[in-house]
Amino acid sequence: MDDPRGRLSGMGGSPISALRRGAALAVMALAVSAMCATPAEAADRYLFDRIHSDLSNDILDGIVPVINDFGSSRYVIGAVLLTTVLGAEKMRDTGLLVGAGFAASSLTALALKRAIGRPRPLNPEDTRSMPSGHATVAFSAATALAHRYPRWRFAFYTVAGGVAFARVYLGRHYPSDVLAGAAVGVGVTRLVLRRERGILSVRF
Repeated sequence: MDDPRGRLSGMGGSPISALRRGAALAVMALAVSAMCATPAEAADRYLFDRIHSDLSNDILDGIVPVINDFGSSRYVIGAVLLTTVLGAEKMRDTGLLVGAGFAASSLTALALKRAIGRPRPLNPEDTRSMPSGHATVAFSAATALAHRYPRWRFAFYTVAGGVAFARVYLGRHYPSDVLAGAAVGVGVTRLVLRRERGILSVRF
């Protein structure tokens, strides 16, 4: 858990092709934003300061770390393993889709982190700030869950948005980092869901 005071069947192709398309879309979006880097960075820093410093209070310091954990890879992996092994058929299928989206979007985010090399706001020696991995995981899971349970989509995306807010509040990312993570999580997972039939054909 992060320390709160740390400053505190449409498109075809293989899952690898989906990864490549998702990465290409994310890179293009980042390239466009780079064209206006100076004003964008100033706005990014301003929003970071407002959320990280001005909104800080004891209540949020207690709640935000809990919300933050919903974007933790280890919890998502644990939930996927439990549902695919022990769950009923619908839960098992949901676990497979969440797991596939998680794997593809996380690999895309990792590749982008290494390619971009953006320093974190409070730890410039760590150059893995963009895109946010937690936001990627949270929005990937929300997208897969909303696909399976559309009536609950608002709740799923609200939790994912809370994770994105938590990453900025805790000082781990700039706002643009979590927006990029959300874009990767949603975009790549939607591509993966186009292969739903093939994913659900997997049997253990």
